Order: sequence, then structure tokens, then C-alpha cells
Amino acid sequence: MTPDFVEERRRALIALILVGAAPTVSTLLSYGVGEGITSQAIFMLTKLWLLCVPIIWFLKVDSGTLSWSKPEQGGYAMSIGLGISMSIVMLLAWLLLGDSIDANLLRDALEPVGLLDPKVYLIATVYWILVNSILEEYVFRWFLVTKSEILVGPGIPAIILSALIFVVHHTVALAIFGFPWWANLISSIALFVGGAVFSWLYVRYRSVWIPYIAHAICDIVVFGIGAIIIF
Repeated sequence: MTPDFVEERRRALIALILVGAAPTVSTLLSYGVGEGITSQAIFMLTKLWLLCVPIIWFLKVDSGTLSWSKPEQGGYAMSIGLGISMSIVMLLAWLLLGDSIDANLLRDALEPVGLLDPKVYLIATVYWILVNSILEEYVFRWFLVTKSEILVGPGIPAIILSALIFVVHHTVALAIFGFPWWANLISSIALFVGGAVFSWLYVRYRSVWIPYIAHAICDIVVFGIGAIIIF
């Protein structure tokens, strides 16, 4: 290994830690402090961190050039097909296991952030699909996949590492929301598979917009199921 290669991997590891750990830390802190302005401030600061750190790192450390990640290799049909397929699996899983979810525990977890109000829930759903999912593709697929490629190698290793990082904060959030351990385990495995699919789409087509399409389709189903459970 050359000194330059070692240094590049060191920088990639630092980037993975700075960005990859932020959602989990934010989830723990937000629900640890309870409802109120502090929790909201932590949420907003984390989103700002996830938005700014990757682009600053890309421009200042990697000396990269900005782009809109224009899809130039197609992939639309593949993304739509995978998004619909994963959504069907989620629907079937909910139909089979949904009765085991404690709706009251879920409501108790969501009540402090106002998501028991249908209007707030709808606004949150629109935000998550149109804004947060794009941010996650920007962070977990573009930034963390490219850094994983440097750290562990391109292809399957990078896809697996980025998917593992993607699933951690979701697992923590599901535990906070009161999911039983077995439901959390099943959900986490499904999220890992979903994250791996999204990462594969990015690796295959090199545009965040292609995995975003599949991600958005899945989020529509997730929030639809959530609405049925809560309301």
C-alpha cells in the first residue's frame, strides 16, 4: 500500500464516521430529551449537518466539482420495478404480522412530536418523501457509497457497508417506537435489503435520482401503513 492510498482510506473512514453516525446520534438525543424545542433543534441541526458536511468534504477535501447527478445511463424502469416489488413485500408482511404491532406504543412515541395530528402527519409524509428521501440518497448512496468504495472496495463490499450504516438509525428508531424485538429484527433485515438495493442502483447508474424513485415508492407505502395503524 502506498502512503497516498493509506491516507485516502483514512480520510474515507473519517468521513464515514462523521456522516454515517449522525442520524443514530440524532435519534438517540432527540428522543432522550423528550418533546420541545431542544428535540426539534437537534433534528434540524442533524439535517443541516447531513446536508453540509458531505458537500463541504467533497469540495474542500476531495476537490470535487458540483453536479446535479443527472441520470445519463437510464435506470428508471429498473427503479420503479424494484420500488413496486419491495412495496408489495412490505404490504404482505404487514398483512401477515401487522396485528402484532402495539399501536398504542407507537402512538405514545409519536405523540411528543405531534404526529398524531392527521394534518401534521400528512405534512411529515410529504416532507419525508419529497425532501428527506432525497437527502438520504444524497448522504447514504452518493457520499457513503463512494467513501465505502474507497475503504472496503467497489461493488458488493461497498454496497453492504453502506446498507449496514443505513439500517442502524432505523433500527434504533423502531426500538424507540416500541416495536417488539422480532418485528424490529424483521424490519431491520428488510431495511438492509432495501438499502442494499438503493446502493446497487446508485452503483449501477451513478445518479442519486434513480434510487430515489424506488425509495420514494417505498416511503409512500410505509407512511400509508403507518397512517392505518395510528389513525
